[in-house]
Amino acid sequence: MVILAWRAAIPYDPDHMNANTSAFSPDSLAARLLTALHPSRVIRHRVTRGAAVFRQGDPAAAVFLIEAGRVRLVRVLEDGMPLGLYVAEAGESFAEASLSAAHYHCDAVAETDTVVLALPKSDLLAALAADPAECLALALALASQVRDLRARLELRNIRSATARVLAWLRLHASGNPPRAPIRRSWTQVADELGLTREVVYRVLAMLERQGRISREPGVVCLTTPAEETHRPRLGEHD
Repeated sequence: MVILAWRAAIPYDPDHMNANTSAFSPDSLAARLLTALHPSRVIRHRVTRGAAVFRQGDPAAAVFLIEAGRVRLVRVLEDGMPLGLYVAEAGESFAEASLSAAHYHCDAVAETDTVVLALPKSDLLAALAADPAECLALALALASQVRDLRARLELRNIRSATARVLAWLRLHASGNPPRAPIRRSWTQVADELGLTREVVYRVLAMLERQGRISREPGVVCLTTPAEETHRPRLGEHD
């Protein structure tokens, strides 16, 4: 059953959120969801490391935003094997599918001590039904998320570990020369790529020896060969 105690939860108070509002980028899906509801309808929950926000099969009661921490989404298959679906970070939303589902389709477990904001499903659906413009804006935000997820799936289809890591760096890089900010640990990046941390470290070291990247604290700079400059980036065709 859902572990979150709704009656004991702390109401969301935007006037006391100065330290954490930066977690939600203004153009993000999380921010769009948050603005759809009156603050009095949003509930803050503190979830300790290893505890579940909800379990697979629980009634789909809310969409969640992560104010701080990290939540892993895992689906338990029929044979009992766990299948990692996604790791949601601070500033992201998860369980958006609950808007059209009766039950959650996976477990959501806090990987660290985490603070989530719960947006009750019934309130969110009512707010969207009453505001067509907000509903359209949310649909566009969801479409952007689908495009990003497709790009991540494309990464996993690349066989070569080296090519996969380079593609991930290009996907996140901008500027000239391209610079990719590294806001997550390499262990988390490896998990996203379907590689081990050790493989990712070896690939990065090799690319640096070859002069194809250089590393600074929190940033990887790409030195892109001329013949690769005009390659389409993942997801550009969508």
